[in-house]
Amino acid sequence: MKFDPLRQAVLGETPGRAMKRDWRSKAWRSAAQLLLGGIGLALLTFVCFRLGLNLATTSFSFLILIALLSLMGGLFGSVVLSIIAVGTLNFFFTQPLFSLRMEYPQDILALIAFLTTSVIVSSLTAKLSKVAEELRQGEAQWREVFEHNPAMYFIIDPGGTVLSVNAFGAAQLGYTVNELVGQTVLNVFFEEDREVVQKHFSVCLANLGQSNSCEVRKIRKNGTVLWVRENAKALRRSDKQLNVLIVCEDITEHYEAGIELARLGSIVASSEDAIISKGLDGRITSWNAGATRIFGYQATEIIGQPITRIIPPELHAEEPEILTRLRRGERIESYETVRVAKDGRRIDMAVTVSPMFDKSGNLVGASKVGRDTTERQRRIEELRRSEAYLAEAQRISHTGSFGWNVATGEIAWSEETFRIFECDGALKPTMDLMLTRVHPDDRARVRQFLEHVSVNGEVLDFEHRLLMPGGSIKHLHVVAHAVKDASDKLEFVGAVMDITAIRRAEEELNQVRAELARVARVTTLGELTAAIAHEVNQPLTGLASSGNACLHWLSGETPNLQAARNSVERMINASNRAGEVISRIRAMVQKSSTSRDWLKINDTIFEVIALIRSEIQGNSILLRTELSNDVPLIYGDRIQLQQVILNLLMNAIEAMSAIGEHRELLVRSVKDDSNGVLVEVRDSGPGLDQTTLDRLFEAFYTTKTHGMGMGLAISRTIIATHGGRLWATPDSPRGAIFRFTLPTGEDEASS
Repeated sequence: MKFDPLRQAVLGETPGRAMKRDWRSKAWRSAAQLLLGGIGLALLTFVCFRLGLNLATTSFSFLILIALLSLMGGLFGSVVLSIIAVGTLNFFFTQPLFSLRMEYPQDILALIAFLTTSVIVSSLTAKLSKVAEELRQGEAQWREVFEHNPAMYFIIDPGGTVLSVNAFGAAQLGYTVNELVGQTVLNVFFEEDREVVQKHFSVCLANLGQSNSCEVRKIRKNGTVLWVRENAKALRRSDKQLNVLIVCEDITEHYEAGIELARLGSIVASSEDAIISKGLDGRITSWNAGATRIFGYQATEIIGQPITRIIPPELHAEEPEILTRLRRGERIESYETVRVAKDGRRIDMAVTVSPMFDKSGNLVGASKVGRDTTERQRRIEELRRSEAYLAEAQRISHTGSFGWNVATGEIAWSEETFRIFECDGALKPTMDLMLTRVHPDDRARVRQFLEHVSVNGEVLDFEHRLLMPGGSIKHLHVVAHAVKDASDKLEFVGAVMDITAIRRAEEELNQVRAELARVARVTTLGELTAAIAHEVNQPLTGLASSGNACLHWLSGETPNLQAARNSVERMINASNRAGEVISRIRAMVQKSSTSRDWLKINDTIFEVIALIRSEIQGNSILLRTELSNDVPLIYGDRIQLQQVILNLLMNAIEAMSAIGEHRELLVRSVKDDSNGVLVEVRDSGPGLDQTTLDRLFEAFYTTKTHGMGMGLAISRTIIATHGGRLWATPDSPRGAIFRFTLPTGEDEASS
């Protein structure tokens, strides 16, 4: 067998290895032929001898056996078997039997004819076998080429049904061969391209033997697109059957590269940036529309001109330096520079320069991408100015800004925030750093509040204190609102205000207000001197009377100890009453800081009424109280609330002193709609006109001849500091109603 270069190309087989393989194959086939032939001749000899067949019949049987065996072996084996057959026929079937000697000449001629015929038949059979083997091997080789060639092959019938497809082509489309054979070839084409494919096949069938080419899209089994160039030719087989052979070349990468090149060209043409290329001689070789827009030169008038035409004279030295760096293969990233437009305008630009090489790797020029940054530079300058203004405003107002990304924990502070916290601006702000500055008494509350808002995304608005390293205390007011960043994560943006000076001013103001309120209380008590004297005089008189009675009961011959004891108990009760009056007066006039506690508003009302009861009786006023038992406890300052109630009652008494009769004073307490307390003081005096009503709570406004105009103003302030409200309305048909509300104060008490 001759060495086949095609087999070498497909299977990678060397000539020596192929020859060795062929000789080994021939030897094994000859050995098998001789073995089977020997066995076959022995069996035929035995059968024919037993049946008594003559020489001619036995020779024909041997000839058939040798011809059949020659199909599996070579000519050599057939010749050897023919010689063995001649000897067997001579020994067993010619006279004399069982001897190689022959008596009749016709037997010699018969054996010579048998040998000649056997050799001729074996030779012809061997040649046919060789031709068949070569055809088989050729078909196998071409099948290997068909299956393993890195190209897609289809054979289809005129109706478009796939008759054959190579394994490479099927795998390239994601199918197996069996999945495609018997199916219409249109299934592997893009639906929009199937009409073009059918027309292509029609042209092939109309022009037998001519190749036709087209570029179409095929669709893989997974839905992805494969661009191919199809070469199709219609051929008629030996059985007159018409088939179409299609060879497909994968051009996806080439097609996509073309699309990418077109896309890049479109980007360059439509880019707002100036994209310019130049040669090593410094002359412009390309110029896009963006460059025309920025510099004002048309491509036709600038291409071929030196690049220095758009560079200011003082910057011409840039070009040699850039060229030196390009020769080293460097890419010069965006650098800020200045260029000159056609009309002489100077343009701020950010320029990126990349080297251009030919296929041999030689530097042939440079590509420049320039972006007009004139407007950006202007905005940057404005931003710098705004930041400077903002920083100064923050410094003056003691207000810093901050940002807090809840997901990452990242915190950003402004310069003023660093100053407020007295931290080095080089430090990275963190939650731990901030909490170390928070006053220890406020730290747990601040941490709890931050954890709460970080989960719920609520508005961040709270106050707390800072304990600075030097021991000083600052008061801060923090306000921030929640936003979502680009990755939809929660972030807070807000301000930190140093309100230490405000809190100090409020403390001083509260001290002034407290002193003023105390003066007002003292003034009010001064107006009640007669009533207070009466209140104190009554228990003192009782004390003296009980003392005399006690002496009387003890001076008898037989002291009446029980009566004396009763007199002493009355003396004790009288002294206690006098002590309570004095204690109430001292509590209202003493100078002390505000102290809040839980109290019953009804008890506070009774305490004030007890203090001015003689004033009420002296003015012939009918006092009625409607105090509800279900009013809640109030968290407040007892003295301040007593002052409010005292002021309202005294105003009512003075208002009713101007009328002759029907002087009635009603004091009510009920639970209001917000579960707080509503207190009402209603008198039957002349009432309030609209002018008085509008200015009633203004400081230094009074309708009294000797009034200061501070009582109601102070009362409203006290109620407001307790979280309540004080207002007045006219009563019908006459009189005035003063009402105030107080919340329970649970939030304040818990804080």
